[in-house]
Amino acid sequence: MTRWRAVGAGFALAACSEALVFAVTGRVTLIGGLAGSALAGYVAGKKPAEGAWHGLLTAMAWGIVLIPGLVALSVVTDAPLPFPIEYLLPFLDTAGEATALILLSASLPNVAAGALGSLTRRQDDRTRSGRRSPSSDPDES
Repeated sequence: MTRWRAVGAGFALAACSEALVFAVTGRVTLIGGLAGSALAGYVAGKKPAEGAWHGLLTAMAWGIVLIPGLVALSVVTDAPLPFPIEYLLPFLDTAGEATALILLSASLPNVAAGALGSLTRRQDDRTRSGRRSPSSDPDES
């Protein structure tokens, strides 16, 4: 089941952090989306699969806003591509390779960040509970 509160929290963090980075540097990165996906995974729960799912949803929701914004920025201000894509694009030969790179860089790292957020939540819960054994945790099965 999707926890939209987790996706909303991740989206808010992605938007705020990217706005801050853009205000300071004048550049767009994909780092805000990673942070948002990690937060979404953390808020979603302790299962890595749930964290991965919520990280992906956060990335896709953020991408719906970010991509048109990047297109507008590139038309109006001649802004560069987001980091790290701007450095990888010269090594690609076809539009298909570029499309695959952009799609994979916008999804796979966010899935991993969401799963890592869930694992962090699990570790935090274990630390808070103290002596509880991992096998007694109902969310781990």
